[in-house]
Amino acid sequence: MGRNKFLLPLGSEPVIRRVARILESVFSRVFAVGGDAPSLDPFGLPVVGDVLPGNDSLGGLHAAISCAGAPHVFVAGCDMPFLQPQLLRGLAARAGEADVVIPILEGFPEPLCAVYGQACEPAIRRRITEGRLKMIGFHEEMRVLRVEEAEWRAWDPEGLSFRNLNTQQDYEWALAEVASKEDMNAG
Repeated sequence: MGRNKFLLPLGSEPVIRRVARILESVFSRVFAVGGDAPSLDPFGLPVVGDVLPGNDSLGGLHAAISCAGAPHVFVAGCDMPFLQPQLLRGLAARAGEADVVIPILEGFPEPLCAVYGQACEPAIRRRITEGRLKMIGFHEEMRVLRVEEAEWRAWDPEGLSFRNLNTQQDYEWALAEVASKEDMNAG
């Protein structure tokens, strides 16, 4: 979109604060990976840098796993302002069953709305070292639990968790969605 999507205003708060607030309603520790730390200072959101800089989203995933300090970490995109807490809880509840717990949307995995275990770190590091940066490339080495639509739609019937802000049209839709919810709550 040519600008920091996570700083766009959405209702009464920027996108990043909204995403963090949703995550904080489910998880005890929330932090951002990479990003511009000074721009996140006003939101009180801790930021960890990439452990292996310059490796796109896979490098960010590696940093999240490396810095989580927990057996599993839930990873979400910073431009996903409609994450549904029930979906997050549902995926997290399955974390003990696999190294990766990932929802499938229209036949494709959603790697930026998934749970990853510490066991993924060596495989991700190896992929980065080899210059193979496909987000799900390391899955072939892991125990992966694919959560199909029939299951996750019980937690998020409209699939709102997967709506992100990649285009101006996406942002305009999000603005209208938030405004409509605020109007319903005010009335």
